[in-house]
Amino acid sequence: MASISYKEIEEKLKKLKDNPTSANEIGYILLDAFGMTKTSVERVRSGKMNLAHYEDGILVKKQLAYRAATSQKLSDTLEEMKADSKLLKQSPRMLAVSDGTTLLAYDPKENETYENKVAKLWLDFQFFYPLAGVEKYRGVSENPADVKAAEKMAKLYDEIRRFNDIASGEQVHDLNIFMTRLLFCYFAEDTGIFETNLFTSSVKRFTHDDGSDLSDYLDGCFNVMDQDIRVGVPSALAQFPYVNGGLFRKRIAIPKMGYRARNIILECGELSWSEINPDIFGSMIQAVVSPDMRAGLGMHYTSVPNIMKLIGPLFLNDLEEAFQVAKDSEKKLKALLLRISKMKFFDPACGSGNFLIIAYKELRNLEIRIWKQIREVTGQAIIPFVNIQLHQFYGIELDDFCHETAILSLWLAEHQMNNLFRKEFDVKIQALPLRPSGNIVCANACRIDWEDVCPHTKDEEVFIMGNPPYLGSSMQNEEQKIDKEIVLGNLNSYKDLDYIACWFYKGALFTKGTNSRYAFVSTNSICQGEQVAMLWEPIFELNLEIFFAHTSFKWTNNARSQAAVICVIVGVQNQKESMKDLYIGEIKRSVKGISCYLSEGTNLVVKKKGKAISQIPRMMYGNKATDDGNLILSGDEKDRLVTTLPEIKKYIRKFIGSQEFIRGEERWCIYIKDDQYNEAKQIEVLNVRFERTRKFRSESTEKATRNTSITPYKFFFSSYNETNSIIIPRHSSENREYIPIGFIDANTIIADSANAVYNAQMWIFGILTSKMHMAWVKTVGGRLKTDYRYSAQLCYNTFPFPEISEEKKKEIEEAAEEVLCVRAEHSEKTLAEMYDPDKMPADLRAAHHNLDLIVESCYRKELFTSDEERLEHLFKLYEKMTQKS
Repeated sequence: MASISYKEIEEKLKKLKDNPTSANEIGYILLDAFGMTKTSVERVRSGKMNLAHYEDGILVKKQLAYRAATSQKLSDTLEEMKADSKLLKQSPRMLAVSDGTTLLAYDPKENETYENKVAKLWLDFQFFYPLAGVEKYRGVSENPADVKAAEKMAKLYDEIRRFNDIASGEQVHDLNIFMTRLLFCYFAEDTGIFETNLFTSSVKRFTHDDGSDLSDYLDGCFNVMDQDIRVGVPSALAQFPYVNGGLFRKRIAIPKMGYRARNIILECGELSWSEINPDIFGSMIQAVVSPDMRAGLGMHYTSVPNIMKLIGPLFLNDLEEAFQVAKDSEKKLKALLLRISKMKFFDPACGSGNFLIIAYKELRNLEIRIWKQIREVTGQAIIPFVNIQLHQFYGIELDDFCHETAILSLWLAEHQMNNLFRKEFDVKIQALPLRPSGNIVCANACRIDWEDVCPHTKDEEVFIMGNPPYLGSSMQNEEQKIDKEIVLGNLNSYKDLDYIACWFYKGALFTKGTNSRYAFVSTNSICQGEQVAMLWEPIFELNLEIFFAHTSFKWTNNARSQAAVICVIVGVQNQKESMKDLYIGEIKRSVKGISCYLSEGTNLVVKKKGKAISQIPRMMYGNKATDDGNLILSGDEKDRLVTTLPEIKKYIRKFIGSQEFIRGEERWCIYIKDDQYNEAKQIEVLNVRFERTRKFRSESTEKATRNTSITPYKFFFSSYNETNSIIIPRHSSENREYIPIGFIDANTIIADSANAVYNAQMWIFGILTSKMHMAWVKTVGGRLKTDYRYSAQLCYNTFPFPEISEEKKKEIEEAAEEVLCVRAEHSEKTLAEMYDPDKMPADLRAAHHNLDLIVESCYRKELFTSDEERLEHLFKLYEKMTQKS
C-alpha cells in the first residue's frame, strides 16, 4: 500500500456521503482510500489479484476480504467469512461486508468489530488504518489497564464528536470536562470513593437501551454531585454522594448520545479502574482528546524513571539520608515529618501533573516508612495522621484541559495513597467531599509572576521541577517569541535562545537568595554552543551554581516511534560549599563543581574567539558564490563545456563543500582571477554567466551583495588560497565518532558549507581528526538539530592544545598520514560509509586509535579513559591558557 495521509483518506471516503454507490463497489473504494494504487485496484477488479472463491466479493492476500450482502444477511455473511478456512488461509488483515448503506467489519488481529453507515464512514475510519499498514500501538511495559482505558475512552470521544457539532472553544472545553468527570466516576466506583459499581450499574438501570435519555441522566448525576443539601432529588440521582472540590461545580452542556455511546460507556465501566496509574492518567486522557497523539501513547508523558532522575537528586535523596540519620530517634523522625509538611513543590510547566504526582506519591511512601519507624522505635501502636497535603503542591499550565486534568490526577493520587495509608495503619481517611487543591493555575508561566502562584519566604524549602517545552529559536511562534522577550529581553542575544531558557532564567530569579532549588529536563542544546554564554552567565551572576546534572541521554519511553531527543537534567541552587553530583549514564560521580557544559569544573563559560588560543594556523570560512547558480557547475555541465570549448578548462576548478566531501559527490566552479577577466569574458558562454550574476546581485536587497555586482566573475566571498588545505564540514551526523575531515590539494576550492585551513600541515589535520578535538566539539560546538555544528570561532579558536616539540609533530604527522592512506585503500566507499559507526573498516578504526593515543600523549602521560576525563583536562587547560592571555 502507498503512504497516504489522514486528509486524503477522509476526502476519498467523503464522496460516499453525497454519491451513494452499490454494495459491490465498496470493497474497491476501501482499497483505494487506504493507499492501494489505482493500477493494483484495477488488477483486483479484473481478477488478477482477487483470490475470492465467492461471487460479488474481494479477497486480497494479507489485505482485505470483502463481500456484498443483503441488509438481512449482513451479520450472517460476516460470521460465515470469519469461519471460512479458505478465506482465512490468505490471512486478510480486515473482513468487511456491506449492503451499500451499512458497513460491518471485523479485525481478526484485535478481535474487534465495527459498524457504521457508509455515508458516515468518512467521519470514523480509524478502524481500517491497518489496510494502510498502520497498526495499533502496543506499549511494552505500560499497565494494560491504562492502555485499554485510553482506547475505550477514545472510541467514546470519537463517537460523541460524530454526533455532535462541537466547534467552538467553549464546546471543546465542555466535552473535555465531561470526559474528565466520566473518568472520575469510573475511578470512584472502583476504589471506594463511591459504592462499588455505583455509576455503571446506575447508567445500565436508569437509561434506555437506545441511549435517548442518557444525556439527561448524566446531566442530573453530575449536577447532584455538587449539591451538599438536597431537596426533592429523585432516588436515581440521590444515591450519588456529594463530591464538591470544584470537579462538578461548573454546569456544562452534556453531548447528545445514542445506542453506541451508551454501550461504550458500559464497556468502560467493566474495566478495572483501580489499576489506572494517576502518574500517566493525564497523558492518557490527552491521548483520548487528541487523535494525533494516539499513535504514540507513551510518547507524551514523562516516564517514572525519568522523573525519578530529577526528583531524586533535587530532594528525595536528601530526605532519604535524613531518614537514615533519624531512624533511632522518635524526636528526629517527628521533626523530619514536620519539615516535609512545610516543604513546597512547584512545577511551572506541569502539563497533566506527572512530576507533582510522582513527587507526592514518593513523599507519601516516605511518610508511611517514617510512621512505621516511629512505631518501631517507641514500641507503641501510635495512631498516625497524614502530614503531606495537596496544598503543598503548586503548578502552572497553559492548556486549560491539562490544567483540569492535573488537578483531577492529584486527587486520584491522594485517594490511592490514602487507601495505602489506611491499609498500613487501619486509619480511615474520608474520601469525600474532595478538598480543592487550588494551587495549580491555568496561566502562561512566562507572563505570570511565579511568586503569585507559589509564594515563599527566604527560608522556606521550595523545590521547582518539570519538563518545560524546548522549542529551538526557529520553531517558536509569535506568542512564544513575545514570551521570550518578556522573560529574557534584558539578556544579550536572547532571540537565539531555546524557549526553555525562559524557565531556567525565571527559576534562577525565583531561587536567588532563598532556600529554593530547581531542576528541569531539557534538550542538551542549552549546555552546548553559543547558548551557554547567553543563558548561564546571567544565571551564574546571580550567585547560583549547578549542584547536580545528568549528562546527555536519549529520551526513552514505551512508544513504538520514540522522539529523537537528546536530553539533560540540570539542577540549580544558591552557591554552597558542598560536593555536587554528576550522573553519567548509570554512574554517579561526586565532584567539587559542575560546569555549564555538564562536566566536572567551575562556572567557566567558553566564548567565541576571533583568534586561536593555541599555536595553530587560522581557520577560514569556505568560499561563497551568491551567484544564482551561474558560477557553479555540475559534473555534466563541466564535461559539456570542456568538450565544446577546451580553452575554458583553465577557468574551472573542483568545488567541494560538506556534502560533496562526505558523500563523494562532484561539483565544479568557474574561478576567474582579476588578470584573467578580460580574456575570459570574450568567451560568450562565460560572459552570459557573468551578466546573469551581475543582474542577480544588483537586484539583491542586501547592500553587500549589490556591491559585488561590479565583479560578477568573482565569488561574493573568497578565502581561497592556492595551497593544500584542510576541509572541515560545518555540519556532520551525530552518529559518527569522528567528523570526517580532509586534506585536499591546491586546485580545489572549499565551499562555504565547510571551513578551511590553508597552508595545511599534516599534524594540524591529525589534531583536528582526534578524539580529543571531537570531545571539545561535541561539548562547546552546539548542534543543528542533533548533528554536530562546527564553528571556527567556537570550536577551533577556543580549542586548548599545548605547545609541542617538532618530534611530537612528526609523530602526529605519520599517524595522520596513515589515516589518509587507509581511507585511500577503501576508495570504493564514501566517507559517509567509512565513518558510519556500524560499518567503519577495522583498519581505519585502528589507524584513528593510534592517532588518538599520540595526540592525547601531548596532554598527559596517563591514558584518558572517557570523554569526561578528556573534557575535565581540556577545560582546566582552557582556563589556564585564557587567563594567561
